[in-house]
Amino acid sequence: FPPRSLLLLRAPETLERFCAAAAAAAMDSAASLLEAYRRDRRRLLGFLLSSAGGRAVDLSRVDLDAVSADYALDCVASGAQFDASEATRRYFDDRRYPIMTSSPSGNSYFLLSRPEGSGSPPKKVAPDIGPEPPAEENSSRARKHSDSFEVAVNIQGASYVLKDLNLANTSPQHAKEMDLLSLGLPRLNAELSDDDLRETAYEVLLASLFVSGKLYFAEEKREKKPKFLKGLRSKTEGSNSAPQMENYYTHHLDLIRVQMEISESMDTLAKRALRRIGSKMVQGQLDVPCISLQLLSSVGKFDFPTERLRVQWQRRQANVLEELLLFSASRECSMSETLRIVLSKLKNTEDWVVSVPDGRIEVLTIIERYNTRLSAAPKKFGLKGETYHWTQSYHFNSRLYEKLLSSVFDMLEDGQLVEEADEILETMKLTWPILGITQKLHDALYAWALFQKFAQTGEILLLKQTDLQIQKLKLHNNVREAELYIDSFVCSVEGFGSNGTLNLVDSALLKINMWCHRQLKNYHLYFSQANCSIFESMLNLVLLTAANLTDDDEEAMLIGTSLGSTPESTLIHILVVRSIQAAYKNALISADGQSKAEFKHPLILLASELKLLVEKECSAFSPVLHKYYPEAGRVALTVFHLLYGQQLELFLEGSDHSESLKEILGASNSFELCIAQKLYSMYGEAAGSSLSNFLKPYMIDRFSSPIILQWLHAQHENVLEWTKRTIEIEDWEPLSVHRKLATSMVEVFRIVEETIDQFFNSSLPLDIVHLRSLLIGITSSLQVYLLHMENQQVSRATLLPVAPVLTRYAESVNPFAKRKLIEPAVREEKVANKLNNLTVPKLCVKLNTLQYIRDQLDTIEEGIKQSWVDVQSAVGLLDYLSCMTSEGATSKSSPSDESIDELFTIFDDVRRTAVNITDTILNFIGTRAVFWDMRDLLLFSLYRTSVESARMEIFIPTIEQAVNPNLGYLDMFSQ
Repeated sequence: FPPRSLLLLRAPETLERFCAAAAAAAMDSAASLLEAYRRDRRRLLGFLLSSAGGRAVDLSRVDLDAVSADYALDCVASGAQFDASEATRRYFDDRRYPIMTSSPSGNSYFLLSRPEGSGSPPKKVAPDIGPEPPAEENSSRARKHSDSFEVAVNIQGASYVLKDLNLANTSPQHAKEMDLLSLGLPRLNAELSDDDLRETAYEVLLASLFVSGKLYFAEEKREKKPKFLKGLRSKTEGSNSAPQMENYYTHHLDLIRVQMEISESMDTLAKRALRRIGSKMVQGQLDVPCISLQLLSSVGKFDFPTERLRVQWQRRQANVLEELLLFSASRECSMSETLRIVLSKLKNTEDWVVSVPDGRIEVLTIIERYNTRLSAAPKKFGLKGETYHWTQSYHFNSRLYEKLLSSVFDMLEDGQLVEEADEILETMKLTWPILGITQKLHDALYAWALFQKFAQTGEILLLKQTDLQIQKLKLHNNVREAELYIDSFVCSVEGFGSNGTLNLVDSALLKINMWCHRQLKNYHLYFSQANCSIFESMLNLVLLTAANLTDDDEEAMLIGTSLGSTPESTLIHILVVRSIQAAYKNALISADGQSKAEFKHPLILLASELKLLVEKECSAFSPVLHKYYPEAGRVALTVFHLLYGQQLELFLEGSDHSESLKEILGASNSFELCIAQKLYSMYGEAAGSSLSNFLKPYMIDRFSSPIILQWLHAQHENVLEWTKRTIEIEDWEPLSVHRKLATSMVEVFRIVEETIDQFFNSSLPLDIVHLRSLLIGITSSLQVYLLHMENQQVSRATLLPVAPVLTRYAESVNPFAKRKLIEPAVREEKVANKLNNLTVPKLCVKLNTLQYIRDQLDTIEEGIKQSWVDVQSAVGLLDYLSCMTSEGATSKSSPSDESIDELFTIFDDVRRTAVNITDTILNFIGTRAVFWDMRDLLLFSLYRTSVESARMEIFIPTIEQAVNPNLGYLDMFSQ
């Protein structure tokens, strides 16, 4: 055969897995492909076995789908006689192990598990274990802060790991799949699958309907309906037309059949066999073995559409009887060995078919006689209708009832109840006498079914229904016999640090509580603002099903509860602390990973992560928790503050601090302010609390104050150096057509504003010393700039011409002395160069710049004062936190507004200097225009020709013509 054919023979389950994977993309094509592969496999096996052992083999009664291909190939190769029973046994035995096949590289196999998560095996040889090389100094220094940060994972409070599941490393969806709980019922010894239990449960329901007279079976064949899902209506869809059914129970039975995925052919077969089930009742009572015996005695080989269905059906009935009569029954009965032999004959489907009818009747009679003897045993609790199998087979009966309850969930809309859920539950009550279900057991099992469905779908309506069902369960007050009967339903439990047994009701409640408790212990991971309603409902459920915690949660708490706390408050306190510890551990891991990618210290990223968690806690969870535990918000914020404080203290205790110390302190102070602001918004001035002992302020100012002063000193030097550099290269040309001022002054103020922004955005605690240093630095830079402008000016006296000799008069001691001629002074070259540079347009730019300095000083002063108000509010929050710690009512005295205003008087010196320089320039401009720019036109024309030609009125138009064009340069000062 080709390799593909051998694969078909050896690995039919592999093909089924392949087809199951393809079903997600194309269900119809996958189903047809699966059927094609099975058909090819049957044909290949039929061809092989047609001549096995040298003679033809009758395969008409052999289920080829349950024949071991390896056994068939061995028979062909060795010429041995084919044994159908041995081939079937080998088939089921082989299913328990990985499927092997031969390949050139050796023995390859198909895993039953999923190996994708583990990845490929390592290709390198593991290194030998030897002495570790000495660490280099540089590498150890580089890893120092990272190592100290990783130590935080093991500090008190951060090393907490959930005992049942490491939620920090598990996604919510994966954790939900892992957390699907079981009731802890005793396991089934017989080979019964979920499908077997589901079909058996439906047969029990049919039997109960027939016995109670609620259902009648007519032989005539009903018309087949066109759709498989006829009659199925969910609550979300509804229906306007009432179904036309034979009676009330027939309609709901048909809906249950569809929900439980029972085919119409098997439904008809069971109804035909069970219509006279009343004759099989023992002492007026009916149990599951009686139902199976009735089915076996009434169903023949040709009632099944295929031989395979018949084999599966008969094996299921045999396994049910084996579970109920052999494994669950008392070993004291002398017929147990006989029963084992009889059941083995019943499980041998081929011998059962070929045996004579009398032989089959004898087998069934022996089983029935054995069941009758068991049913005659004395009742343990004296309850009405009690049977032997109520107590001995409770684990089987409970599983059957769970399968029946699953029919209330809409198979088309996951997480929804069908519209007829109440009617279906009413129909289920007919099975109570058979399965031994009481009202309390029903409420517990139904609550468990609802909760399991919620765990799978996350539908909040199911959670609320579970809550209502448990509230009903709590109202039950059974008589002593009924309570003893329920206590006989023993289930094994493992949780809260102890292993033991509980009855079924308590086990269901405990398992629900454990599942919810596990989710709520890490509610930051599982819940958000979007599903906060589920969080509240689950919290209600935990409080409703609260059990005595024995896992030493209280002793291992980072922050213990106060004396006299109620159990409800203690439980919520534990949930809050544990969830924050788990969220904090996640934040530690995330910050450590991001720091390597973003090249930031982990403490900076950790503070940002925790601020987001604090916002989430206060907006989504604390309002809900506050209803049950008023101190929940304070506990949460205190734990956040304490955990980060431990990490910060570990960092500050290091021998040396990193270059990012300023950023770390800023992030820490910002986080502490966030905590203080949330505390104040929640509790106001009510600072007194037992939790105040755990609020230890970080005292960031002790470390940050010298760092801020050092930074300010460095910034002042940078600004001063930049100011000197820009003023030296300034040519006093207008910045633009619309802004006729110096470019250098704009740059200086830009640097000053950047310094101010960095000062207030550092998130560090500031005081008046830091503010004074900032103002001094700004003033120093502006004074240097103004001094340079003042030094560029020329004295006004140098522009005035020397008075003529003839017009001078001065008293002289000797009036007869000869007058000396006064020679005109010659200006120095340096002064002349200055005069040439001090043109009227440039002087106008200087005037504009001086006015710009005064305006910007007013703007900067107003901005700094406003920012200082925010600083004072932050100081007030830190004082509030300190008051909570010391339980005092007073806070540190903050600087008054008068003292702050006194600091800004230092700007007045800059303003006065700017005004003085402005006056100097204004006086200089007129003098220069007349005695320098117009000296040839004005002065040299004086005393020429006649007196009339030297009058000043003649020169006024000339002066206006020279001055008016320069007035356009005065944009800010023109008024």
